[in-house]
Amino acid sequence: MKILQIGTIDKSGGAAKISWVIKSFLERKKIDVSILVSDKVSNDPNVFEIKNKIHRYVCMFLSNDIDLFPKKWLFKNEFYKKSDIVHLHNLHGWFFNLSSLKRISKQKKVIWTLHDMWAITPHCASPLTDEIKKGFYVCKSRKLYPRITWPNEKYLRWRKRNIYKNSNFEIVVPSQWMLDKISMSVLKDKKINLIYNGINNNIFKKQDKKEMRKKLDLPLDKKIVLFISDAEKNKLKGTDYVEKIIKNNNTENILFLSIGGYKSEQSNCINIDKINDPKKLSEYYCASDIFLYPSLADTFGLVVAESMSCGTPVLSFETGGIPEIALHKKNGYIAKQKDLKDLQNGLDYLLDLNDNDLMKMSEDCSSRIRDNFTEEIMCNKYLDLYKKINNE
Repeated sequence: MKILQIGTIDKSGGAAKISWVIKSFLERKKIDVSILVSDKVSNDPNVFEIKNKIHRYVCMFLSNDIDLFPKKWLFKNEFYKKSDIVHLHNLHGWFFNLSSLKRISKQKKVIWTLHDMWAITPHCASPLTDEIKKGFYVCKSRKLYPRITWPNEKYLRWRKRNIYKNSNFEIVVPSQWMLDKISMSVLKDKKINLIYNGINNNIFKKQDKKEMRKKLDLPLDKKIVLFISDAEKNKLKGTDYVEKIIKNNNTENILFLSIGGYKSEQSNCINIDKINDPKKLSEYYCASDIFLYPSLADTFGLVVAESMSCGTPVLSFETGGIPEIALHKKNGYIAKQKDLKDLQNGLDYLLDLNDNDLMKMSEDCSSRIRDNFTEEIMCNKYLDLYKKINNE
């Protein structure tokens, strides 16, 4: 059994992390696997970068969703020819000719993991609405990534519908929330498999809070609230709400940590550059009392699982698949969507917990991840799916 994965990038970002973990797992099982990407950041010999990017750059310049690199390039690729199963991940990002899906599915067994909602919208990855038009969720703005420059949503819906109708593939989604969305969309008649994403709980694990604070030179006498956003000024991660929470809780007893692209100007917040080392990131989770993550768009929430695995409760909105990971008032606090007052209520609730309740919540956090959301659990389910599809 030979597996070819296709995605935008090999090691950076949530979708890429999942495909990389699957690749590493399959290699340990002595299964032949390779990855074809638009952008390669690793030096792995089994990761191959699309060389002909001229169409991609034209598309990026035009900011539109059109047919991209010549189909012949993919079908002449030796790793494609040898593969039994093609596992698709994120296909947006101006690098993949979606109409190729018809030919691929006639030649290979195909699995498509939907890490976001791009497949069931005209063009955007996160529509931020439940409104559906002719089987597709409506993108409220043409500026939503991947952006388009003129109103051709009608054509994009027609094009995707036609491709799906003439393609045979199974879908994997990372949450029940996403499964429900797919079940009401243009893809509702496809076979849909629920496989939750998983994290490495050997890296993201509980460690002594005081020791971690000493190591990271953080105060021992304050409550520490952690926030992470990979993308600078990423509104979808709730930075507007984070800033208001930081501003409204400017006291000597609370310290906020912002890791990644978002930089707060408040005096009670320490800004830290993006951390690429998962072990170092795990130390910051363990040093914190609360993980603040008011995301507005998430099909799963890997950072939520990482924080919980480290024993740190989560404060979040009821967004996407997050409530399936963190249970309200058991593993943290799930606030009403876009409700700043309830988000503040959640912060107060978690800060007011006594030591015994905090200890129990911390234990519940790590055990929930260990029992449900580890890489090992996820990869074994993907392996079972590969075997089933290959045997069929």
